[in-house]
Amino acid sequence: MAILIGFLPAIFWGMGPVISKIFGGKPIQQLFGMTIGQVTIGLSVYLIYRPEIQLIDFLWCFIAGAAWSLAQLAQLTSFTKINVSTAMPISTGFQLIEIPLVGVIVWNEWSAAGSKLIGFASIAILIIGIVLSSFNEDKESKNSKNMISGIIILFFSSLGYTATATLPKIGNAGGVASVLPQTLGSFVMASFIIFFLSKKQDIQAFAKPTYKSIITGLFAGLGTLAYLTSMSMNGVATAFPMTQLNVVVATLGGILLLKERKTKKKNHYLQLLD
Repeated sequence: MAILIGFLPAIFWGMGPVISKIFGGKPIQQLFGMTIGQVTIGLSVYLIYRPEIQLIDFLWCFIAGAAWSLAQLAQLTSFTKINVSTAMPISTGFQLIEIPLVGVIVWNEWSAAGSKLIGFASIAILIIGIVLSSFNEDKESKNSKNMISGIIILFFSSLGYTATATLPKIGNAGGVASVLPQTLGSFVMASFIIFFLSKKQDIQAFAKPTYKSIITGLFAGLGTLAYLTSMSMNGVATAFPMTQLNVVVATLGGILLLKERKTKKKNHYLQLLD
């Protein structure tokens, strides 16, 4: 059961970028709508299960949610530079290096030498597959300003996702108890950002793209619930790499639903990754 739950975030989170691209709108509008959907899931989970949580655990989860909003805004911004099927493998590659390392160094997961060997070998194989899936035969495109700026944005985005994935582990809250404070944190941060930008730029907080993105947020909220549950059952170093199968879902969604162009060689690499 723990393994099955571990795969659910990949499905929910993998479809999120594809749906966001289909719905359109500015990145902050997409983020704001998503956090509304997420906090709806968080409140529903709380009202159903009424979990208890200590204040310090609540705060760590809240901060993790706020970090998620910053990371998600950066990732949505990267989609304006490079397409989804290119951005997601790059983002995943950064996170696959950062998050398991935090789990191993901070919490001494994979404590046995054999576990470390198998774990890092598995991550290396995943990273190779991700690099191949983001291979681009058009060298001019690869070296363009959009590609470079997109990669830089994705790197900073990955740092936020790393904080989101690891900070709840500091406390002792279970998966269900962590959902409400984390989704509240993401909603508060997104609200603050869109309020600030609405004063500086001509951006409407409540517009059609925002309402559409609530659906994306419902997917993300369910993914968060599944991840937090998996993290408490499997540990960070195991739970997180399992979620990164979302790159397969997102990349294939970009190709099949968004009609993003992929060369024959790249499609072959994607088959190897699968």
